[in-house]
Amino acid sequence: MGQVERVMEWLSARRSFSFDVQSGLVGGVSYEAHGTPLTDETLADAVAADAVLFGAVGGPQWDSVAREARPEMGILRLRKEMDLYANLRPALVFDPLVEASTLKDEVVRGLDLMIVRELTGGIYFGEPRGVETLPDGTVYSAPEIERVSRVAFELARRRDNRVHSVEKANVMESGKFWRDEVTALHAADYTDVALEHMYADNCAMQLVRRPKQFDVIVTSNLFGDLLSDCAAMLTGSLGMLPSASPRPVRRGRKPQGALRTRARVSARHRRPESGQSVGGASQLHDDAALFVRRGRRRRPHRGGRSGRAGGGLAHRRHHAGRDDGSFDRCHGRCRPRRARRARRLSTPKGVRTMGYRVAVAGATGNVGRQLLAVLAERNFPADEIIPLASRASAGKEVSFGDDITLRCTISPNSTSPASIWACSPPGSAVSKVHAPRAAAQGCVVIDNTSQFRMDEDVPLVVPEVNGETIAGYDARNIIANPNCSTIQMVMALKPLHDHARIKRIVVSTYQSTSGAGKQAMDELFDHTRAIYMNAREEPRAFAKTIAFNVVPQIGAFDTDGSTGEEAKMVRETQRILDPEILVSATCVRVPTFIGHAEAVNVEFHDPIDEEEARELLSAAPGVEVIDRPFDGGYATPVDCVGEDATFVSRIRRDPTVANGLCLWIVSDNLRKGAALNAVQIAEDLIANHLVPA
Repeated sequence: MGQVERVMEWLSARRSFSFDVQSGLVGGVSYEAHGTPLTDETLADAVAADAVLFGAVGGPQWDSVAREARPEMGILRLRKEMDLYANLRPALVFDPLVEASTLKDEVVRGLDLMIVRELTGGIYFGEPRGVETLPDGTVYSAPEIERVSRVAFELARRRDNRVHSVEKANVMESGKFWRDEVTALHAADYTDVALEHMYADNCAMQLVRRPKQFDVIVTSNLFGDLLSDCAAMLTGSLGMLPSASPRPVRRGRKPQGALRTRARVSARHRRPESGQSVGGASQLHDDAALFVRRGRRRRPHRGGRSGRAGGGLAHRRHHAGRDDGSFDRCHGRCRPRRARRARRLSTPKGVRTMGYRVAVAGATGNVGRQLLAVLAERNFPADEIIPLASRASAGKEVSFGDDITLRCTISPNSTSPASIWACSPPGSAVSKVHAPRAAAQGCVVIDNTSQFRMDEDVPLVVPEVNGETIAGYDARNIIANPNCSTIQMVMALKPLHDHARIKRIVVSTYQSTSGAGKQAMDELFDHTRAIYMNAREEPRAFAKTIAFNVVPQIGAFDTDGSTGEEAKMVRETQRILDPEILVSATCVRVPTFIGHAEAVNVEFHDPIDEEEARELLSAAPGVEVIDRPFDGGYATPVDCVGEDATFVSRIRRDPTVANGLCLWIVSDNLRKGAALNAVQIAEDLIANHLVPA
């Protein structure tokens, strides 16, 4: 704990924020002082804090005390009372420490895996204790398995997209139950993530045989306890295996860590029974916890909050490879930085500012699920969220936030109660029928299909680009969401067009399979697996196989040889930015799951150089510049997944024309390319145009 204090002091001095810290006793020292390993007062302080930093537990001097008073009972109660059901145990091997591992260099070098351990169920919390047979013979409930599995799948999406679920289904009923529940969740919501099941004993062997085959491991409390210690020794020391247990985010409550803090930090915390400071290697058996409270909120820098010390992932990538000390000096003030969730969940608990009903059509699809997630993240002021789906999906449950499940209803029977109708069905035909019906009943329809995009009396809106056009929604009560590829391109080109007037655009897109729907993502996964298994799969969603291939066709061909997607980019860009701009587009489907990329060549009427472009883009809302001329100094589709920003890289002069620039643009097509853009339109509607029902 003393070393933790040193880290916080360093952060206070180098990152322009500090901490308000309170100490408490847990475990053996609490038993000595209070006769219990965790007092109600210490528990209350922990629950009220924004973060709990927990030290080592127990020691041999307390081995003989009664079981209910053992030091370990303190941490078990803390986990249970705070509902810390998911324990994250990353195992990373750093190059300077690779020789500390007992395994060969080539086996462990570059290892980066995450074990997600269920923390509040299973044998450790089984009741009644002792050698008895439980009435139903179960150890876990379905919701317990589902919630920790969701954590693992979501983590995998931000890593290498692979999950190993570990149990003993061959000899344990609870293991079979675990496997069935994880399989069902994967089939319902996470088919884009590769899932493999593995017995716990085999997993232990594979960890020391070929550990780099793993990305995310999800398992029960008992197996997680054993396997995480095994993984720790791959890194060379148990001390190299940190542990984090994120607290569940409840609806209407701002997630912890969403604010940068500025408060007080005390230099030492005294143990009341001895007056000695807590910390130091000789005192690791003495239990202690630090409770960190949020201080006053700092004003975020231009472009959104940093989200973590020094500006987060994008900021660290911005400085990657530089040894000039710029990362330490800038304190996260430079661009780029993460902009995600900068304005969400700001309503104080207990304050009611609701009044809207929001219907989400196509709620079981890729965009529909993302719409529900974004609405929850941004604490959209809705009294009711109504997920709509086809008759085949009626009754299916979908998630809204971390702990709310909604049941889908059939679309035509559910439009009338909605104030806002967010439409993301699989194709324009559904919107053509149901969107006008909903609009006629008084709903404002935000349509994500191409059905209404070129109708002159329907606004085609990207809020950061032409948000003022939302005011024209009342002509038909319909607002059109542009094509995902168009959105990210105009986000980057708008500030440049305002400065130097665009004459001509030539764009080549590299679009992920998620843009074609869930079945297309499944096809990429199935075809990739088939190639590795020396099997053959016929293309279904695409004209040619998508695995290990690129397909230069998105949409049907027109008489001029262009495809539907290319025509959308031309017409929509002209409508949003300027009808005089010449646009040539080539749209290509590539074998990635999420995230579109674009190589854009722009010719301007007026002079503009790359430095001016960087300054303009760095100041543009919703845009982040990651543009450094070294290996990895640019954004890729993997980097943008889960991010709200549109990332611009590779900004350079085009020497073939008088006023030309080349850009590389990437964005999460399911978020800014669809769901987030629709929610931002709805937020503008309720802020400036609508009144609650």
